[in-house]
Amino acid sequence: MNKDQIESLIPLLKEKNLRVTPQRIQILTTLIDMNGHPTAEDIQKRIPIISLATIYNNLKLFVELGIINELPYGNGLSRFEFSQSNHYHVICKSCGKIADINYPELTEIEEMVANLTGFSVNNHNMEVYGKCQECIEKG
Repeated sequence: MNKDQIESLIPLLKEKNLRVTPQRIQILTTLIDMNGHPTAEDIQKRIPIISLATIYNNLKLFVELGIINELPYGNGLSRFEFSQSNHYHVICKSCGKIADINYPELTEIEEMVANLTGFSVNNHNMEVYGKCQECIEKG
């Protein structure tokens, strides 16, 4: 875990008049340390002393603050990631595993959509679906 990453988030919490609790720091630290796309349940397995409800509430808060991303695809459970770079995802339709795709941001799509619709477009997502290697090998 990069302690600087956590330290950089503390002013944002304080700016929003939110308490910087040990539980919040531990949830963020665990999410960053897991370096993937864990569910709230996965996080709770690492820190069982924090209730699942507390973990869900804090993850929801972190999403609202833009600190983390919620990935509501896969097997019906939301997954979460701490990412400071724009990227896309490939999702296994069998097991729900998610992998990052680092590809240049497709800003030209946003411009095209804005021109075609008159919308003020400020964000987009792209998901690619398939079967992961482990599920292919299982048959």
